[in-house]
Amino acid sequence: MQQFIRLSLILVCLSLPRFASAQGLMDGFMKGDRKASLAVTYSQETFDTYYRGTTPFRDPNLGTVTTQALNLYGVYGLGYDLDLIVTAPYIRTEASAGYQPKQEGFQDVTAALRWEAFDYKLGKARLSWLFALGYTMPIQNYVNDNMLALGQGSKNIDGRTMLHFKSGSFFLTGQFGYIRRGPVTLDRIVNVYDPSQVNPNSGMKVNVPDVTEAIIRTGFATKRVYIDVWGQQQTPYAVGTDIGPGIPFPTNAIGFQRVGGTLFLRLVGRLGLNFGYSTTLDGRNIGKSTRLSGGIIIGN
Repeated sequence: MQQFIRLSLILVCLSLPRFASAQGLMDGFMKGDRKASLAVTYSQETFDTYYRGTTPFRDPNLGTVTTQALNLYGVYGLGYDLDLIVTAPYIRTEASAGYQPKQEGFQDVTAALRWEAFDYKLGKARLSWLFALGYTMPIQNYVNDNMLALGQGSKNIDGRTMLHFKSGSFFLTGQFGYIRRGPVTLDRIVNVYDPSQVNPNSGMKVNVPDVTEAIIRTGFATKRVYIDVWGQQQTPYAVGTDIGPGIPFPTNAIGFQRVGGTLFLRLVGRLGLNFGYSTTLDGRNIGKSTRLSGGIIIGN
């Protein structure tokens, strides 16, 4: 059952496709030595309100933005306490109004190592302490400075630590991470980047602000059914810009508060289905979105 649980968490609870992080790569259930799993999941995210800085704003020339994502995910146990994880989404995003062209293609590939450093027995309960290190890079040269961008286009290093408590079918997990984002090169002339400077150069490099992330999750897991609820807080660590005319979007400082839930049903043998829901409560330079997802999981 544990292999299905960990895949459900990862596939349902990844951040919004265009601003994805590796938070879903971290849960308390290790894969196991030389065991592997493969999953395919589909998600749809929509918003008609986005935050300019921290102020909600509706743009009639944008309408409702819909992002669909098909995500491929694989995990392999390099040892009983070490997992290798690889994931890559294919994304389509479009607006219901205006003249913004639809964006479609592969976004970023992420590879990560997850290590269970300590595992303590507390009577009949267990407490685990885990770490993870991931690297993300774009698969293709997509547009990165548009409201319909597939992603930010940066190469990222993501470090995580997590405590996982389990007693019977109940579990409680908490994690904290830091995402270091590299600079990106814009494909257009930027006339406004910083109020103190005007740079007319085409193809200029700009910095993508780093972020920190905290997540708490609790739920119940049995042999055939898994259910959880979770909350996520992402906070800009570095100084960035806010959405506005002429401001390149990769430099925007992105943050949000999000809540969601996961349901997993084991069917037969190695086959299972998962479903997820999440919504954005508050944010900065991001869509106030709702997301639904579902996936097929095959694992041993």
